Amino acid sequence: MDEFQGDFDAKAQWPALNGSRFEACTFRNVNWSGMDLRGARFEQCAFKDCDLSNAKTLGLGFQEVQFEGCKLLGFKFDLCNPLGLSLQLTGCNLTASSFHGLDLRNVVFEKCNAQDVDFTSARAEGVAFQEVDLKGALFERTNLKAADFTSASNWRINPNENSLQNAAFRKDELSGLLESWPLKII
Repeated sequence: MDEFQGDFDAKAQWPALNGSRFEACTFRNVNWSGMDLRGARFEQCAFKDCDLSNAKTLGLGFQEVQFEGCKLLGFKFDLCNPLGLSLQLTGCNLTASSFHGLDLRNVVFEKCNAQDVDFTSARAEGVAFQEVDLKGALFERTNLKAADFTSASNWRINPNENSLQNAAFRKDELSGLLESWPLKII
């Protein structure tokens, strides 16, 4: 298993990354789109302006990892190792990614594009979707108790299919809760 520490940028050359371990690393402008990251482990790392779109993620571990301004298109977080999963996603493009069935209580979403993201069966209790665009995001059997959607946009959530006790919404944006019923909202 290869172990890495330090700062890396787009010029760094990478061997096969699957099974590698990274501690306290910072990655800037790294393009790992489509790379095989299976079984790799990242602890206390930061990714800035990186592209990890469609990377292979089976068994990938993230503990105290920050993503800032990154492209994570089609990223299968649901295939990652759920043990100790802790992420901060700021200003990231998460389009078509999946958090299906994950415990998201240690995940921060801030100013992200989360269009068409799958949150089915996720445990998002108390999660704040801070200025997150959730157009087309899928919420089914999702635990959203005490979740905060007050600054999120374009969300559509069926109250009959999700746990929403004490979730916070702006009253002028409640139409996203009512679309599942045949109502005229004027």
